[in-house]
Amino acid sequence: MERFLVTGSAGCIGAWAVHELVREGAPVVTFDISDTPHRLRLLLDEDELSAVRFRQGDIRNSEAVEAVITDNRITHVVHLAALQVPFCAADPINGSRVNVTGTLNVLEAARRSDGRVRGVTYASSIGVFGPAEMYEGGVVRDDSPAAPATLYGAYKQANEWTARIYSTDWGVGSVGLRPSVIYGLGRDQGLTSAATMAMLSAAAGRSAHITHGGTVTYQHAQDMARIFIAAARLEAGRALVHNVGGPVAHISEVAAAIDATAPGIETTYDDAPFPLPSIIDGAGLERVIDIPQRPMAEGIAGTVEAFRRLLSEGRVRPPA
Repeated sequence: MERFLVTGSAGCIGAWAVHELVREGAPVVTFDISDTPHRLRLLLDEDELSAVRFRQGDIRNSEAVEAVITDNRITHVVHLAALQVPFCAADPINGSRVNVTGTLNVLEAARRSDGRVRGVTYASSIGVFGPAEMYEGGVVRDDSPAAPATLYGAYKQANEWTARIYSTDWGVGSVGLRPSVIYGLGRDQGLTSAATMAMLSAAAGRSAHITHGGTVTYQHAQDMARIFIAAARLEAGRALVHNVGGPVAHISEVAAAIDATAPGIETTYDDAPFPLPSIIDGAGLERVIDIPQRPMAEGIAGTVEAFRRLLSEGRVRPPA
C-alpha cells in the first residue's frame, strides 16, 4: 500500500500534489513548518482536507524528518520544501539549511528506512543552468553544463550531486526534477510569480504589469504536481535527474493570453528577460513518464476562471 509524504505542502506545487493525491484516494501526510495551509484551502474543501494527515515540522531537523517518515510508514516522498530565490539571497545560511540540509535529511531518512521508502522525488530547478546565450539555440538538455547564477540554483545543483552519492554509496534511488516557470493557483511568491499575479488581476478586471520579459518554458502547477507524483512512483533504483519541458512562449504571448480572458484590460511587461534558458528539452523524462500536455492559453484561461470563483467567494483578494 502506498503512503505519501509531501514536504513543503503549504507551497504551490506541494498544495497541488496533496490535491491530486486526495482526489485519487491515496493516503497522504503533509510536512511543513507552516501551520496555515492557505494554498491548500484554495484547492480542497473541508471534507477533502479532513482526509489529509497534517504534521507540522522543520525540514532542517533530521530527527523530525525521520520521525514523520517512520511513524507514518511512508513509502513514497515528494520533497518540495524549499525557499525561493529572493529568500535564499536575503539569508544565504538559512537558505542552505532549508534547501540543501533539508534534502539531505530526506535522503538520509530514506536510507534509514530499511527499504520501506520505495520512491523519492525532489525539486531541483532549471536555475542550475546559466543564461540562454550559453546554450546552442537557447536549448538545455538533461546533461547540459550547469552554471547557476543564484544561490538558489547553486543549492539545487548541490542536491543533485548529493542524490548521486546516496545512490552510489547506499543504493538510495531518487528522481530530481527541474521545473521552469510555474503558474497557477497558489503561485504567489518567488521570482517567477508575476505572471500568475497578473492572472489574478485579470480575474478582478484589472490591468497588471509583469516584472520580467523574454522567452521561457511555462508549466501549470497542477501538471507539475502530477509529474512529481509519477516520478515518486517510478521507484527509481538509482539517482535520476531530468528537465521538465512544456509550452515555450515569449512574455508578449503570455500577456495576450491573459488579456483575452478579460476584455478591456492591458497586461504590460518588462523587456529584461530572466537569466534562464529559453527552451527546455524534457525528452529524457518523457521517455519514463507520461507528461501532461496542457496548452498555455488553456491553462491561463482556467487559472483566471478559478481566480474569479475564489474572488466571488471572498477567498482571495486582488493584488494591491
